[in-house]
Amino acid sequence: MHNKVNSKLIKLFLILLLVVSSSAQAGSYDSRFKKWEFYLAPQITNAKDLQFENGAEVNIEKDSSVGFGIGYNLNSHIELALEFVSNNSNYTSTVAPGEDPPDPAQLPVISTGSLYTSTINFGFTFNFLTTPFTPYVTANAGSTYIDSGVYTGNVGSGCWWYPYWGYVCGPVAQTYTATEFSYGAALGLRYDFNRKLYMKGEARKSYVDIGNSNTPDFDTFRFILGFMF
Repeated sequence: MHNKVNSKLIKLFLILLLVVSSSAQAGSYDSRFKKWEFYLAPQITNAKDLQFENGAEVNIEKDSSVGFGIGYNLNSHIELALEFVSNNSNYTSTVAPGEDPPDPAQLPVISTGSLYTSTINFGFTFNFLTTPFTPYVTANAGSTYIDSGVYTGNVGSGCWWYPYWGYVCGPVAQTYTATEFSYGAALGLRYDFNRKLYMKGEARKSYVDIGNSNTPDFDTFRFILGFMF
């Protein structure tokens, strides 16, 4: 009985493989050559625990966000792209006592906050095949702006448009911010439905160099829907 089931599954897999292969061959026209692309990229970033000196740590929660980008295909294999992604992630921080040496009587302080990041990436993608269906690899590098949500104790000023009051300015508590070098790589699959529409699915590993010999990595899974023109 199990042999018959396995045999049917193998046959079904071979049929599906033949259909995909036939579709790729049937659409073997060069759908990407010297075309611009615009795409949206919904993504999920896994939770991450970061460790620092003196027992301080940050536990960043799993987060979802949407990025967008524009690219240009030099040919069917090579694509250059510029993309932007921003998100807000909730986190729990454990703050170690600040005395040196630490006072054993002082306990760590646990608090919650919101971490805002925005990233501009330059990407290089290599498609392994010229057919509509192809695996690919991507390398990217860029800059990440980080707003920790932690107050510095300083007060600045800001202005807003209110529905009833119009243009209003007032004091704003400042937070610790930084702009850091970021980079990463991705592995994925691409399928061109036609000469205009395509989609991708990929797994990405990203790194942010936050200094002090600390370069955390983040695992991100993305679904990309794009248009060629």
